[in-house]
Formats: sequence, structure tokens, C-alpha cells
Amino acid sequence: MNLPTKDIPSMFVDVMGELTGPLLSKAVPIGAKFRDDVERLRQRIFRRRSFSKITKFLPILTWLPQYDWSHSFFGDLSGGLTMAVFSVPQGIALAGITGVPPVYGLYTAIFPSFLYIFFGTSKHNALGGFAVLSLMTHTAIEKVMMKTAISYNATSYVNHTMEELDTALERLNTTILFNGTSLIEEVTTEMWTDGVSPVKEIHVATTIIFFAGCIQVLMGVFRLQYLTTVFSEQVMSGFVVGGGVHVFFAQIGDVLGMKLPRRSGPGYLYYRIADLIENIGNIHYPTLAISVSSLTFLIFGKEFISPWLSTAFYFPIPFDLVLAVVGITATNYAELSRRYHIKVLGNIPTEFPPPSLPRFDLIQYIGVNAVAIALTAVAIHLTVAKIVEKRYKYKINHGQELYALGFVGVLSSFFPVFPVTSGFARSVVGAAVGSSTQLTCLFSSLALVLVILYIGPALEYLPQCILSTMIIVSQRAMFAKFAELRELWPVFKVDFTIWLMSMILTVCFDMGEGLLLATGFAVLTTIIRMQRPKWHFLSRDSDSESFKETKKKHLEFVGGNVCVFRMDAPLIFTSVDRFTTAVWQCVKTFERSKAESFVTIDQMNSANTDDIFEKKARAASNGIAKEDRCRLVIDCSGFPYVDYLGLTTLKTVVADLLAANVQTYLVVQKGDLRKLFEVTDFYEIVGRDRVFEKLDRAVKQAEESHQLARSESMDGLRRKQML
Repeated sequence: MNLPTKDIPSMFVDVMGELTGPLLSKAVPIGAKFRDDVERLRQRIFRRRSFSKITKFLPILTWLPQYDWSHSFFGDLSGGLTMAVFSVPQGIALAGITGVPPVYGLYTAIFPSFLYIFFGTSKHNALGGFAVLSLMTHTAIEKVMMKTAISYNATSYVNHTMEELDTALERLNTTILFNGTSLIEEVTTEMWTDGVSPVKEIHVATTIIFFAGCIQVLMGVFRLQYLTTVFSEQVMSGFVVGGGVHVFFAQIGDVLGMKLPRRSGPGYLYYRIADLIENIGNIHYPTLAISVSSLTFLIFGKEFISPWLSTAFYFPIPFDLVLAVVGITATNYAELSRRYHIKVLGNIPTEFPPPSLPRFDLIQYIGVNAVAIALTAVAIHLTVAKIVEKRYKYKINHGQELYALGFVGVLSSFFPVFPVTSGFARSVVGAAVGSSTQLTCLFSSLALVLVILYIGPALEYLPQCILSTMIIVSQRAMFAKFAELRELWPVFKVDFTIWLMSMILTVCFDMGEGLLLATGFAVLTTIIRMQRPKWHFLSRDSDSESFKETKKKHLEFVGGNVCVFRMDAPLIFTSVDRFTTAVWQCVKTFERSKAESFVTIDQMNSANTDDIFEKKARAASNGIAKEDRCRLVIDCSGFPYVDYLGLTTLKTVVADLLAANVQTYLVVQKGDLRKLFEVTDFYEIVGRDRVFEKLDRAVKQAEESHQLARSESMDGLRRKQML
């Protein structure tokens, strides 16, 4: 289902005309006329055609009236409650990765998931935070905070006297040099002057999700979901694993109880490792003890106990929530925060903030980051959608999913949330207990609202190190992708290299730069492979009379003197040189076969051939009789498409072959290529009698040409003998 981008606006123009028309008319009383027009308008809107246009944009209008309350309600309710249980610790942990207060992680688990109900077409996808996206957002926040700190600080002094300016600068320098407070923290915790609003981390996050949502909507309008195909499975797998490494090092400081400097930018991971080594003596051992205990509990529970308990319970055991409850209870009653200086979350507000506009003045700083986050979110979301399609066997409209993701981002940006996408684990946890529709997200959101209103204060005592261990353990599914390398290496070595390079580039650089470089590397390998396409001979199968590729070790020509050649690659500017070389190499191989046995295709592909022009000269002047020259049939069915340079090269090669007494025929089965021949001057260079639609007819014509040439040669010899 695709959104009718042109019909909806025109429909609303007509709607406004219907509403304003009666107000401008004086012939009929306004009240009666207005009531009649409103009734006609209502009937018009709910006509089948107009209503179908609206339902394409809002799928909830299609499935909600057909909702089976007796069979689906309790399954969706239990699925929503289960999802909420898992979302509480996960949302708080992702807020920590993003660099915003914990309550914003709960908001992020509520608003996007709720809004997706109206626009989404998947029954199981659940929008929320994602570790890699959160880390990319955190990187953008760090960059923007530094830039805006300088910008807003400078702006705040415009209307002050020089004396006031000197005093403020002196206070700023004193704060930075002696109190150890960074410029970012100083600027974001107070207003320097009236009218200058400080920039906070959540402001940057909401602006990013707004701008990313706009990009995703535009991708839906222009049907640009294919752009995410450049993020191949290998690129995304390596990127996600590399992102897991970044997430690990982002949390290791809290796990060890160390205060590490804030780092950002390409290559910051090297500095983070250096900081860890430098501060290794500052490990807070009570925090480390809690972290080790938490890691042991989570790994043992999820890897060993959970599979065993899954046979006894109909729902997954929320080990994260159990650990959070134990941690809160122990910290509260044992006063771990006061006695051992265990870092805890702190105050969790029990109210919802009013909607507010994003900080549009920050868009100038987050453009590149927002594009990277938008594309990454789309790639992950559509990947999860494909997995859900395959697993639950129903169709998801990927075009509408772009609109859903985009509008969810735009509307969610009016609340304090950070960028979201789908997560497979989050999407299937509800299905594990029977959820079957999008109402699961509604019940999950309502449950999380109750958590904020009534349970929020209890979360104040949750140790930060426990959240960090939850995040690290949650990355185990990402690191499990290393198993893909074992499958790729034996057969798909190029894909293996792409996977490995994607991970290395993501680790060595920042998340955004790593994804960009990994995508560029994947595209580069594709271009190189297109420049070195495989080509082969075809031979006639004696049993079926059809044509098949020759075996590498047994090169055979079709018939007695006819060679069928095919190259499986687009004939475009990247492959024309390879095509020209391959065709003349084919002719050279045939002429060598007159005096010696054939060589294999592998040997020809790996051989160091002479220059193409020298090769053509030898082929034309090596003394082979005209009737013994190769009859070459070029099967063009291996060309998915041909560009201008490819067509020009094809004409030139055929003309050169004919000039060298190599009779050449083309097999063109695709209508697009035949049409291309018609609209260009191709037939002026290559006669129509040399182009065939079927391979067997071209081979038959080549064989007849060879026999005719042999007959003419024999007749000539007889006449000479008679003379």
C-alpha cells in the first residue's frame, strides 16, 4: 500500500471549499445551507474511494473496526504488560547511553510506540530505543553541545558593558580552571543573560528525531526506501558489532566505578582505552563487586536458566527487571549509596512534561548526524520488518513503514524523546505470550505511564552500574554475529571482507563515519567486481540439445567451428574493457586450438595477455584461412543492461571482428536491448541478419556460414586443380 501523496491534499482543498461555500452564499439561510453541505460532505468523505485513501495513510482505520475482541484482547494485554516489564530497565539504560536523564528513556518507550499504532502496518514491530542509535545520538549531542556552548556564551554578552564582560569572563575562567567544571556543564546549567535559553542534551535529541523524521517522510514521498539497500546485510552486521564495541567501552567506566573524561569524535575510542589504562588504579571496588554479581546473574539466568524455564512458563522471565528490583531494594535498605558511594540514578519525575517545539535553531549543527541516524533507523526498521514478515507469514507495506517511522519521529519530537527504531527482541517478546495486533503497544504504553506516575520514585535507588551491566549483556546478540564469518569465509570471501572491514572501520572511527566508510567500501568492491566480470563458453548438451556452460577442465566449442560466448555482467563503462579483452581472448584461444589442445577458462582468466590491439593484429594476420576463422556467437542475454559506452563498444568489437574475417552473430532476447538497437545507428554498423532472438538459430546460421565458406574454398581448389 502506498500513500497517495497528491490525492489527499486535493481532497482537503475540496473539503475547505465545501465548508466555506455556504458562508459566502446569501441566497439561502446560512444555518440550513451549512447543515445540508456538512451532511453531503460527510457522505462524500466516507465514500469508498475517499475512505480508502485515508485508510492507506492511517491503517488503524482498517484493522481496528475488524478487531477480534474475544480472541485477541487478552493476548494483546498480556503481551503489552510483558513488553512494559522489559522496557523499564531497557529504556533507562538506553537513556544513559544517549546521555540524557533516565526518565527520558521511559518517555521514549511510550510516545513513539503509541504513535506507531496509527501509522504502522506491522502487527509485531515495536518502536523504541536502540543501543547503536543511542550511541550515534550521544556523539551528535557531544558535538552540538560544544559548538552551542561557544555560540550561546558569545551571544549572551552582546548587550553588556565591557566591565560586565570582563567580570563574566573572569568568573568563567575561574570556574573552568579551578572548579573543574567543563564549559558545556556551565552553560547548560544556567542562563547567562535574559532571553538566552541554555541548550540541554534532550533539546539536541528531540531536534535530531524531528529532522530524521522529516527525512524519512521525504523518503516515503519519493519512494526512496531502496537507498537503504546500500546497507547490505554484511555492512549492517559488521556495523552493529562495531557499535557493540563502542557501547561496551561507553559503559565500562560505570561498571568499574571510574570517572572518565567525556570523549567524542572520530577515533575517540583510542583515548577512552588510554583513559582506562591511566585510571586503572581508581577502580571503585564496591561498584565492581556489584557489577560482577550482576553480570554473573544475567548471563547465568539468560543463557542457562531461561531455556529451562521456558518449558514451564508461557512468557520469558524478565531477569533484567528482577535484577533491578533486587538492586533497588539492596541499595535502599543497606544504604549503599551513602555508605559505599554507589552511584544511583537519582530523582525520577512523576509527571509528564507538556508538549514543546524542537529547537529548530540547532538544525544547523545536526544535519549530517540526523541523515546518518535517519538512514540507519530505516535500515534497521525494514530489516526487522522483513524478519517479522518471514516469521509470522504476513505482508508488511514497506513504503507505508517509511511514513510511519517518519511521522512517529516528527510527532514524538514534541516530547522529550530520542531517536527510535524497531528491535527484533522487543518486537517478539510480546508475541511470545500471545500478542497478535498493534494494540499490544497501547497496553505497553499505558503500563509505562503507570510506572512513571506511581513507581518512578522507587527507581531513584537503582545503581548505575547495574544498568551498565544490563546494556553490556544485551549486546551479546550483536557479538553472536561473529558466527556469520564462519559461514561466509569458505564461499563468499568478498562478503567476508565487507563484514570484517565494516566492523573495523566502525571501531576505529566514530559510528557515523564508520557506517559511511563501510558503505563506501562495499560499493567499491561492487564496482571492482563489475570491472572483472566472469565470462565463459557455452556448449550444446548432447542429451537435451540445450546450451550450458562448459566445464572448466573440458573446454568444448559448439559444433565444429562455432564458439558461443557469454559474459554475465552489465555492459557498462566499468566492464567494457573486460568485455573487449574477453572476446578477443576467445578468438585467440580458438586459433591456438588448431595446433594444440584447448586451455581452460581459469588459465585464460589468469593469463597475462598481450595488448588488445596487438592481439587483434595477430588474429588478422596469422595466416589462418578465411574459411577456418572462428564463427563467434555472442549471447547478450548475460547483459542485465547496457549503457551508451557499452553499446558503442559492442558495435566496435563486432565491426573489428568482421574486419578480421571472424563472422560474428548476436543473440538478443531482451526487448529493451533490441529497442536500443532500433533507435540508434547499431544496424548501420551491424546488419540485421546478424542479430537473432534465439541462440539455436544463431548457432545454426553460424554453422551454415562455415559450411558455405568451406564449400566455396573446396570449389576454388578444384578449379585451380583443373587449370
